[in-house]
Amino acid sequence: MKVKFSLFLAILSIFLIACQAGMDNRTVYETHDSDHQDNKVESYESEDHDDEKDEDYQIEKNKSYENSYYNYETEETFEDELKTISVIDDPSNVSWPRSVTINEKKYTIESRPERVATISLGHDEILFGISDTNQIVATTSFAQDDGSNIQSKAKDLPTISSDPETIISVNPEIIFADPYASVELIDALEDAGIIVIQTQLDNSIEGRKSDVWLMSYITGNLSNAKILTDQIDSNIKALQNITSKDNKVENKLITLSWWDAYWTAGIGSTEDSVISLGGGDNLSALNGVESNSTIDKELLISMNPEIILITQSVAWGGKDFYDQLFSDDSLSSINAIKNEKVFMVNSNWWGTLSYWNLKGSEELAKILYDLESIEGFEQFK
Repeated sequence: MKVKFSLFLAILSIFLIACQAGMDNRTVYETHDSDHQDNKVESYESEDHDDEKDEDYQIEKNKSYENSYYNYETEETFEDELKTISVIDDPSNVSWPRSVTINEKKYTIESRPERVATISLGHDEILFGISDTNQIVATTSFAQDDGSNIQSKAKDLPTISSDPETIISVNPEIIFADPYASVELIDALEDAGIIVIQTQLDNSIEGRKSDVWLMSYITGNLSNAKILTDQIDSNIKALQNITSKDNKVENKLITLSWWDAYWTAGIGSTEDSVISLGGGDNLSALNGVESNSTIDKELLISMNPEIILITQSVAWGGKDFYDQLFSDDSLSSINAIKNEKVFMVNSNWWGTLSYWNLKGSEELAKILYDLESIEGFEQFK
C-alpha cells in the first residue's frame, strides 16, 4: 500500500513539473511574441524618424534655394509687377514652363535656364543685376572694357560677338539680343537649338524696370528683380528729393560730342531721360532736335547753353573735343564756355540702355546742385 502511495506521489510530482514547464514555455513564447511586437513598433517609429529626417533635409534644401540666385519663387507670385508687362503670357504663372510672346513670336522656357548670355551691353548690365556667373556663361567684349559698369563682374568670362560660332561654343540655353541682330545670326543660333529672345530695351524709367522684370521672369530671378527695382525706385526718390527743392539753379544744358560733326541728344533719347531725372532742361529737345542727331554751329551758338556735357569718352577723343571747344573763338560767346561750365561726364552712364543711367542722373544732379553726394542714393553693385 505504501509502495502504491509512493508511486502515486512520484507520478503526481512529474505531472506538476511538466505543467510548470509548459507554463514556462508559454511565457517564453509570449515574451518572444511581445519582443517581436515591440520590434515592429520600434521599426515603425524608426521609419517615422527617417521621414522626419527627409523632411528636415528638404527644408534645408529649400532654404539653400531661397538664399541663392537659384530661387524658385514659390512663395511670391509678383503678379502685380508682371501683369504690367504685356509680353508675359500668364503673369500669374511663376512655375515652369513659362512663356512670353514678343513681336508675335512665342517663346516657351521649360525650366529655369542654367546657361544664359547676351550679345548686347544693355542686356549684359541687366543680367548681372539679377544673376551671377553661376548662370551667366559669357559677356560681350564691351562688358569687360575698362570703365565698364560691370567690368569687375564680367572679368574672366568668355566674350562673345555677333559671330555665331563664338556664341555656340559657350553652349548657352538662352541668348538675349536687341531687335537689330541679323536674321542670319538668329537663324544660326536657333538651328543650334539655342533660344534667342530679342527685346527692345526702353530708355524711360518705367521701361527700365519692365526690362528688369521681363529678363528676370525668363531667367527665373524674380526675387532679385524685386530687390533691384526697389533700389531703382529708392534712387529715383533720392534724386527727386534734390531736384524738387530748388528751381533757381542754372540748368539749361545740352549734351555734345564730336564725330565729324556736332552731335547732341534730343527728344526721345536716352540722354534726355537722364537729364530730366537729374534736374536739367535739355535745350536740344526744347529746340526740336530728335533722338541723337547732328547740329550745326549756328544752332549750337543760338541755343547758348549754360552748361555743356561732353558725353564722349577720353578714349574716343572726348578730352581733345573739350579743348577744341575752348580754343574755338567763334564759340566764346556761349555761356557754358565763357563761364567754364563744360563738363566731361561718364559716357558709360549716359549712353547705356539699362538702369545704370540713373548714375548719369546722379552725376548731373551733383553738378547742378554742387553736391559731393546725394543722400539716399545707393550705389549699384
